Amino acid sequence: MPTLKRKQIYIEPETFIALKKLSKLTNFSEAEHIRRAIKLYLSKQDFELGLDPILELLGLCKSRSGIPKNGSIKHDRYLYGEKIL
Repeated sequence: MPTLKRKQIYIEPETFIALKKLSKLTNFSEAEHIRRAIKLYLSKQDFELGLDPILELLGLCKSRSGIPKNGSIKHDRYLYGEKIL
């Protein structure tokens, strides 16, 4: 895991309670949920700003373990992530 930087935030009481419940249900720390939420938010902002998600594929195939076997079929999934229905 890369070196993490400390960041202090303030959240609303109802968000605080929901985050605690989610953490207990999933066995992931509150901090991990916050990191994931920030990553998801920023990835959507990058897309809206016109940054090309295909750039994330650069270097993917440097090793054999990084080669997706169904890349030609599920390329949208690899480029844009899972669709939430």
